[in-house]
Amino acid sequence: AIALAAALLLVGTQAKAQLSVGAGYLFSQEITRVNNGDPNSEGLHGFYAGTSYNPHLVAGLGVAPGFYVNMLFGMDDANIGNARLGENINAQFSELALNIPVKLNYRFNFGRDNAFIIFAGPVFQYGVMSQTKYTGTFNADLGIIKINDTQRYTYNHYKGDDKFKPDANPFNLYLGGGLGVQLGDFQLFVAY
Repeated sequence: AIALAAALLLVGTQAKAQLSVGAGYLFSQEITRVNNGDPNSEGLHGFYAGTSYNPHLVAGLGVAPGFYVNMLFGMDDANIGNARLGENINAQFSELALNIPVKLNYRFNFGRDNAFIIFAGPVFQYGVMSQTKYTGTFNADLGIIKINDTQRYTYNHYKGDDKFKPDANPFNLYLGGGLGVQLGDFQLFVAY
């Protein structure tokens, strides 16, 4: 009898479960500081894509584990000097990560197949790649002699190199939350 009740509960839960496929825009604010200098803030832009499975537990309560891939990009330029003697440094940042969110959510239904959704929960992240590519150009025009030299350097934030130690951990745990609305088969979420 207990096994039958558990099976019926599982069948009822599976009947109300939703498989969602999604993609969207990402924005991340990166703040860096060199030694004791002023902080430098830069916006990183990117996208994510993945899927989640949302079995409903009781009433409007559900849990939605998922799997998402996200990619972030950013670029920064710095110019030092003047027209006769100068240096330009360009930095291009890119990051690829795999995320496994486990969102506890509550649905406030209105009408048929429409709902407001609130959710929160942990996100387990594995960083596959995080690197910054630097390009430095030095220009000097001293009248009788002109110098133009370009150097390139790629830094892996997870592994470091012989010059610098790693400055990022590929394994991260975040806490996120947000709001959403479902209108029929279409869902829109805003999350932090």
